[in-house]
Amino acid sequence: MKSKIIITLIFATLFAGCEFLDYSEKSFYDDPEEIFANFSRTSSFLADIYNRLPADYNSIDGAMRSAASDEAEYVKQNSNIQDFTNGQWSAFNAPDDNWSNMYSGIRSANLFLDEIEGRTYEEYQYIDLYEDEMKRFEKFQYEARFLRAFFYFELAKRYGDIPMPNGVIDDVAEINSIEKTSFDDVVKFIVDECDAIHDSLHVNWADTIYQETGRVTRGAIQALKVKTLLYAASPLHNTTNDVSKWEAAAEAANAFLINPDFSYTFDGAYYNSNDMTQGVFNNRESLELIFERRQGTANSFEKSNFPIGIEGANGNATCPSQNLVDAYQTTDGYDVTIDDNGVWSAVGSTVFDPANPYDNRDPRLLQSVIVNGKSWKGSPVETFIGGANGEPIADATPTGYYLQKYVRQDIEIAGSNAAPKEHMWVIFRLADIYLSYAEAVNEAYGATTVPPGFIMDATTALNVVRTRAAVGLPAVSGLSDEELRTAVIRERQVELAFEDHRFWDVRRWKLYDDANPNKVSEDVYGIEIENDNGTLSYAKKLLDDRVWEDKMYLYPIPYNETNINTNLTQNTGW
Repeated sequence: MKSKIIITLIFATLFAGCEFLDYSEKSFYDDPEEIFANFSRTSSFLADIYNRLPADYNSIDGAMRSAASDEAEYVKQNSNIQDFTNGQWSAFNAPDDNWSNMYSGIRSANLFLDEIEGRTYEEYQYIDLYEDEMKRFEKFQYEARFLRAFFYFELAKRYGDIPMPNGVIDDVAEINSIEKTSFDDVVKFIVDECDAIHDSLHVNWADTIYQETGRVTRGAIQALKVKTLLYAASPLHNTTNDVSKWEAAAEAANAFLINPDFSYTFDGAYYNSNDMTQGVFNNRESLELIFERRQGTANSFEKSNFPIGIEGANGNATCPSQNLVDAYQTTDGYDVTIDDNGVWSAVGSTVFDPANPYDNRDPRLLQSVIVNGKSWKGSPVETFIGGANGEPIADATPTGYYLQKYVRQDIEIAGSNAAPKEHMWVIFRLADIYLSYAEAVNEAYGATTVPPGFIMDATTALNVVRTRAAVGLPAVSGLSDEELRTAVIRERQVELAFEDHRFWDVRRWKLYDDANPNKVSEDVYGIEIENDNGTLSYAKKLLDDRVWEDKMYLYPIPYNETNINTNLTQNTGW
């Protein structure tokens, strides 16, 4: 139906292993003219910048970043992901060292923008499709500017204040003495870039003559603006609770939702792991999808996360926690708990059955988490003690659950039938915009106020997500501003589970603060299930009493960077 852009790795080795502060960017390339004098190579250079977009498919030593939050526990206790949870990470030991990767992307974008300026590739003017290719070329600069802005956002959400090199810097002494730019000024740069380039890119590349997908669109630009302003307004960075910052985030989200050019809408399903046409995950045709990182064909994620005991599974699973499972309400909208004695309850619910605690729950639970008894690859998963997929089997889930979200059940992982398939990491999607709107409008104007020119109040925006056809939970109503804040936190937890949001959300909201009414526990729990001739009993078990210090709200700047450049002051506490 559409031809697709393939984000290749033609120049992947070109940037490998380079530190941000210790070399001249232009001299790194033997001769940039060899690249940029050729249109095809120029296009491939831009494609490689896209390749630096993040994706959390086992991104940290075999684990998803979710295992460093209360969403999950990783099977392997010797993985570097555990340094996040045992307090062993530091400026010398950064499990998620994206400093070099993001700055390499920024370097590449700066070089790209410098080198393409003024080029017309007239030597190709007699080649077929020259005019069409030049129309593509006209957009390249705006794509590169978006990607650069996006990389700055990824750095700022990790480190706070960061260096912002002004273009391509040739002088080693200069780049090794660059000072930090404040978080607020980084935000301003990103927002200004989004405003400057927004109208210069397509709403939908599939509507162009070259019919490409996977590239930056106006929707992606507006979504980055929303996300950046939301982080800027959040307690971690908005220490005085400046309401104008919440207003700016709300206005950006509203501008997205009322934009008549955008045709995003919700899919009829949340996630069907065996049918990639249903839901937003791994579905490039999703109606909700705004921007994504395309992945090549693979089955390594499935080999890691299929329940142990299935042929081909290698026992490197990121396993959902009981903390997360507890966040999914009943279908009639009540909270579910399990006490220390293993007794399930859902006070007020008329549909909850303690003997079948995963039935009649928010449907997103069973589309995100593999629970005991769920069918997988045609057989019921047994996570109970002594079951086919449970302890004491080596590398069985420690939590009593396996991951379903993003895992493709339609992939074969064993024997001669093993075959890889495409994956696609969601960066921006519509539900996140609605939840950002609900959060920002609630903080700026309250739970039930519709500001002039806005499309709805905060409560309605929350309900758009939870009552849509793919979810079908009852609407919330009559909540105070504080209660709606709590509801938004829960909704983001379940709606965006395993999409690399929770780790950052608990930080930007400062949910580890004892004084925060929505404080989260440092303790991570699982479930232990006993099977007595078909009668199941449950025991909630503590898996990990994790280490937390307030310095961990931000990452430490890598030691080698502060050692090279003494103007890069270390983040507080590190």
